[in-house]
Amino acid sequence: MPKSSQEKLIKTFIWPIVVLVIAFGAFYLKPWQAKPLQTISVSAAGTAKAVPNVATINAAFQSQNTDVNQARTETDSKVSKVISALEALGISKKDIQTQNVSAGQSYQNMMYPRPTPTNEYSVNLSITIRDFKKADQALAIFTQNGAANIYGPNLQVDTKDLDSAKSKARENAVANAKVKAGELARAANRTIGNVTSIKEQGDYAVPGPMYAIGGADLVEKASSIQPGQDEVTITLIVDFALK
Repeated sequence: MPKSSQEKLIKTFIWPIVVLVIAFGAFYLKPWQAKPLQTISVSAAGTAKAVPNVATINAAFQSQNTDVNQARTETDSKVSKVISALEALGISKKDIQTQNVSAGQSYQNMMYPRPTPTNEYSVNLSITIRDFKKADQALAIFTQNGAANIYGPNLQVDTKDLDSAKSKARENAVANAKVKAGELARAANRTIGNVTSIKEQGDYAVPGPMYAIGGADLVEKASSIQPGQDEVTITLIVDFALK
């Protein structure tokens, strides 16, 4: 058969058949319509231990005098001695903070004739203790220098240790989610595949502060501060592919 006749045959019969086959296959298989991925979503929590290693204690110093400036001078003298003693103890300047300063007249009620009003000047200091062995000495500095009120300790976990505990809690949460999803999949005669999505819930539990009731109670607690051990909890929502 001449070459021109072969080309004519291909154009007339073969190519239309090829085009029809391709069109039929595309219509039947519908590659543009991907099969939706089936997934299973579970919520799981993970925990990790966290030991409080920071204590915050507040102390108020005040003086009374008919002359408010004299009251201020007396209070400032107490506070200055306290700050110097705390720094000598090894408490960093960044961990000593003035929380509040107040001044005002103080009256003795139910007295007649009313006495001359007394002016009161007070300063509230907050100190952060990063070595619990120094807590007793810090409290002694407060009481020896005329602290009127003492509040605390507020026990917390520092940022580095808290982040470490949260990371471990996340790992445990993912492991727990895998176990939970696997159990659910097996109940439906399926298996799980790879993780397709992870969402972390916004809140997490951290060790809460420990408070003493009054100065005497604080001194008793501080003589043997036991930070104990708490748990950091992270909750995740994890999606797995289903096979």
